[in-house]
Amino acid sequence: MIMDQWIDLHIHTVFSDGLLTPAQVVEQAKRTGLKAVGITDHDSLAGLSEAKKAGASHGVEVVPGLELSTFHEDKDIHILGYFIDRNDEHLLDYLQRFREARYDRAIKMVSNLRDQGVNISVQEIEERAEGINIGRPHFAEVLMEKGYVETFQEAFYRYIGYGSKAYVDKYKIKPEKAIRLIAESQGLSFLAHAGHQIADTLIVQLIKAGLDGIEIIHPNLSDSRTRHLQQIARQHRLLVSGGSDCHGGRNGSCTIGKHRLPYAILEEMKQVLRERTGGEYEYTRISKPEARGR
Repeated sequence: MIMDQWIDLHIHTVFSDGLLTPAQVVEQAKRTGLKAVGITDHDSLAGLSEAKKAGASHGVEVVPGLELSTFHEDKDIHILGYFIDRNDEHLLDYLQRFREARYDRAIKMVSNLRDQGVNISVQEIEERAEGINIGRPHFAEVLMEKGYVETFQEAFYRYIGYGSKAYVDKYKIKPEKAIRLIAESQGLSFLAHAGHQIADTLIVQLIKAGLDGIEIIHPNLSDSRTRHLQQIARQHRLLVSGGSDCHGGRNGSCTIGKHRLPYAILEEMKQVLRERTGGEYEYTRISKPEARGR
């Protein structure tokens, strides 16, 4: 298969915890020879308009998406949504609440860090985030800038990683609710990077809740796990997706297009949408830009 028939449907930008702008993602995809990319920022649609414009300029198809943060018992579960209607009120309400919760979380983490003798401010974190959803990578950058740590890895290990004294859990919803939000916004829902810690019983539970597909290609999935997820997808007649989960190569280990799928996978997704809507759904629809969160 020729290079321009490959896709990467799992990429993050500066609008969540990535290093590249949406335009830079598209430019890199063009250089890599990808035909389409999925922009799937965490709990945000804010980068889609820029990505769409860049895609039109470079001849790269941009699939509008996002990655919703959810939890089941003690496990983080990520649900990918593709072909989202950005005007859906329920989804926009959730994203607004998420932005507000991110800010509240930042206040608590700054307080926890100060208790450990780390003198940083919420204002410094906001300035680093540049109006985008605040996340732990922004904390790591400030910690490095002020000399408390030398690397991102050290920042997470010593101060802001899961289980550390400064860590504060983020706002999350149940995966069933995420699936419902995506369905209500006329999108397709996929279980992201389901490693061995995700039991088959949970996957079946999510399928019963309306899950449309499973991500089968991901840097963290072994070949045997990929085959197992493919088997589940075939058994339940689910769609499949995949991608690099690229965040911009902060540690040089993840690049756009490194983990990819044939374009036929995207065609199957579009066909499902056409069947659901009688062919009336405009999958390339991108509405007015979402306001940047504080």
